[in-house]
Amino acid sequence: MELLPGDRENLAIQTRGGPEKHEVTGWVLISPLSKEDAGEYECHASNAKGEATASAKIHVVEALHEIALTK
Repeated sequence: MELLPGDRENLAIQTRGGPEKHEVTGWVLISPLSKEDAGEYECHASNAKGEATASAKIHVVEALHEIALTK
């Protein structure tokens, strides 16, 4: 079963107006972050003018040396 954002105690969805007039900015706060939070997150938005989607992946590491460096 997939949980909804409101079902998780460490996850908060925030929104505010802007940056431009008639726009809204939104973000997700995961705190504290754990290995169980790793995965792909998607945002879906729609209104009378259309729809938009975006996604991001979170990879949780134990230490900084686990982060792969790319050029």
